[in-house]
Amino acid sequence: MRVGSLIRGGTGIGRGRTMITKTLGVLILVLAPAGLVYAFGYDMAAHYVGLGAILALQLGVLARPVAGFAILLPIVYAAAAVTAQSTDGVVALIVAVAAAIGAASSQGLHRGLVALLAAALLGSFEPAASRDVLVRAAFLLAGCSYGFLLAVTVLRHATLEAPRLQPQAALGYAVLLALLTLVAWFAARFAAFSDPWWLPLLVVAVSEPVASGSTRAALVRTMLAATAVMVLILVIDRFEAPALRAMLLVAALFVALVAGQRRPTLIGALVVPVLVLISSHAVLHATPLEALRATLPFFLPVVAVSALGHWLFWTLRPGTSRVAA
Repeated sequence: MRVGSLIRGGTGIGRGRTMITKTLGVLILVLAPAGLVYAFGYDMAAHYVGLGAILALQLGVLARPVAGFAILLPIVYAAAAVTAQSTDGVVALIVAVAAAIGAASSQGLHRGLVALLAAALLGSFEPAASRDVLVRAAFLLAGCSYGFLLAVTVLRHATLEAPRLQPQAALGYAVLLALLTLVAWFAARFAAFSDPWWLPLLVVAVSEPVASGSTRAALVRTMLAATAVMVLILVIDRFEAPALRAMLLVAALFVALVAGQRRPTLIGALVVPVLVLISSHAVLHATPLEALRATLPFFLPVVAVSALGHWLFWTLRPGTSRVAA
């Protein structure tokens, strides 16, 4: 069974209705703990429980052979948050995680391991005292445990095939992702828009290790996906009411589950707005135009560097069996 095909049997309208019902049931299970914690008035705890569940599910479903690595999510988050004030330390951690994602492309596990990078990036933009970090990490661990449990039970048959690179090409892809993440992270550190951690995460989430079709078409597809996600995040930023954000979260997750089988890249793109929706929120700009003006000076150069890097990677070493520069 694949993501986006959570049921079997049936035809026509009946099958469609059953699939919608099953998918909504899965979403209720995924979001129930965070919703209950929020209902009892523990806003901060709800954010991290929800983040943990989503990240563990991403890791467990898209990188099932290493689903047990979900235990590393709160550890990576805590390490990044504690070392956030030490640029050398947090940069080394983020670059190492990004390189691991690229290396995992040799086994087709790179989309799932993006969850580890998300945890590291979130921590790097949430510096705090060690005690506060431990509390957040504990809630994140609770959510990760729940998400892992769902991945190995309710969603144990859900899979998503990803392209695999030869080990030497995967090494080149690891270097590419590490460099692009480093550039985007430093750009985000100087940014003044809401939740700047999504910028380096976006670069990796929409990245494709193999150019499907022509190189030009792959570049256009990747840049359009990045732009669409950026626009979606700016739209999301205008919604402050928790009920509206919850509705958008359910809609984004529903689309990812239903359409993920036919369009795997969509899952990678939707991961970023989903995490933005479920994380804590603060509106920094009075109007959408101000938010756009604050975002574009950082978004455009990062996307341009990403496009150039991917073009070089695909053009100089387009074959998956060749050594990537």
